[in-house]
Amino acid sequence: MANTATAIFHGVEVPETLLAAEMQNHQAASLSDARVRAGRALAAKAVLLDRARQLGIAAQPELNADGLEETQEEALIRELLSQEVEAEAPPADAVRRIYEDQPNGFRTPPLLEASHILVAPDERDDIAATNARARADELLAVLARQPDRFAGLARTVSACPSGSDGGTLGQLRPGDVLPPIWQALLALEPGEFADEPVRTEHGWHVLRLDHRVDGRRLPFEHVAAHIEMQLEARAWTLAAARYVDALLKRSSATPPDLGISVLGTLETDETPVTRVYAVLGDVFANPQGALLALKPDVLKVIDAEAARRRCAPASVLSDAINSFLTEAKDEAWTQVISRLRDSASPLPDCLETMIRNQFPQVKATRTLILTRRGGGSDSVEKGQPDGTGL
Repeated sequence: MANTATAIFHGVEVPETLLAAEMQNHQAASLSDARVRAGRALAAKAVLLDRARQLGIAAQPELNADGLEETQEEALIRELLSQEVEAEAPPADAVRRIYEDQPNGFRTPPLLEASHILVAPDERDDIAATNARARADELLAVLARQPDRFAGLARTVSACPSGSDGGTLGQLRPGDVLPPIWQALLALEPGEFADEPVRTEHGWHVLRLDHRVDGRRLPFEHVAAHIEMQLEARAWTLAAARYVDALLKRSSATPPDLGISVLGTLETDETPVTRVYAVLGDVFANPQGALLALKPDVLKVIDAEAARRRCAPASVLSDAINSFLTEAKDEAWTQVISRLRDSASPLPDCLETMIRNQFPQVKATRTLILTRRGGGSDSVEKGQPDGTGL
């Protein structure tokens, strides 16, 4: 990834191209928020895969909930979480409380009997759809005056095979018809027509509810196991989130040699973070010598801070680097990595970015001193633009 533009999230190197693709999976109020969420997701993937590697976990891809086979990385993460994350079983009183707090819940689904007349558009365009809606409205107007004509109109008008049976759809449960039709039928009383035709991909439906058998509330004993399983799943999800948060926190505090490739696989070879440590070399062992590598304006910042603290500049430099490595945010790390990638003199440039992150540039101040020259008063500016010196 040395020649690829990258960013740092939680101490993990993420290629910009992969980050841009991942952002599409994260809804957010702004692009910057989506970028942060995408970066966190990719960093989480890296630290999870690294943890699986450390534990020597092996896993075979399985079919996921959508019937698609997992990738090898997805299988490793699934197996890691199943081994590392545990959630306590919910107490019995919590299961009972969920049941009692939902008096209208945990019911068998209603059983409906309904009929319909389907008015299908002649063509697949807006004009045909509008014409079909108009024909459906005319049918509703006729049925409002002569409801007993429903079966006959279904046989002659309906584009559904049920028309030959007078439009009857038989007994229906959730999932037997399209959701818009089911929701419209639930709002009706037996014998009522829907006030308006209901549109689906097939056309416009004139609906009538013929009969309803409301669902009954199930006894607690019949649903206790289901409630307990839902609570366990919720607790496990929260435990898994805390587990990932802990890995990311550790990764942020001590950036590992980790990165995600443009293909989304884990990379543990030399990463920009590794190269930063390599560039720093023996700065910690010889901070006095490292001062010689600083640019003059950066050295002034160090000298000013040393004067304020009344300590040696080398001590200030060591503290600044230590603070950056342990406390710097992802954006600051990204700036360092960018300088490292593009710089012809990586050591002074890395040090400059770290120092300016720890000690933002002092605002320029100048002292106006009045001096007398030949009996008059002239104003003379003294001091450096960064506020140091006289």
